Amino acid sequence: MADITPIEKTIEVGASPQHAFEFFTAHLGDWWPVHSHSIGASVHDTPPDHVIMEPQVGGRIYEVMADGTEHDWGKIRVWAPHSRLVFSWQFHKPDSQATEVEVHFAPIGHGRTRVDLTHRHWDNDPNGKELREGYQSGWDPVLASYKSGVAAD
Repeated sequence: MADITPIEKTIEVGASPQHAFEFFTAHLGDWWPVHSHSIGASVHDTPPDHVIMEPQVGGRIYEVMADGTEHDWGKIRVWAPHSRLVFSWQFHKPDSQATEVEVHFAPIGHGRTRVDLTHRHWDNDPNGKELREGYQSGWDPVLASYKSGVAAD
């Protein structure tokens, strides 16, 4: 399979890199649009009760349903507080099919931060080309929810 072009998204938020990073990671369940972007919503027609990102290399990203069932989203590969985060993105698929998401938090002055997200390694998944097409627009509401959440925090 030919190399599939990564998705690249950039937004600016009205928060310091420290706050932007902490809100993205520690408050993932507060801002992530679980009603439309979760395994629970797509498989069980009900959003999860919690979304958790464990703050360390090897930490899990997962959702927890009301009955306690957990669904894995990925694992932390790089944890560089306030500047960079890299995680696998498998969203209920085997490790061998995981894509990868990298997020940079860069100060741009006046208490603002540029957040650059790159989603890559689509060739790991047999349906990578089709998945990429959906995620190209799918990241937009996710990042919009993050941006409005960090602004209100």
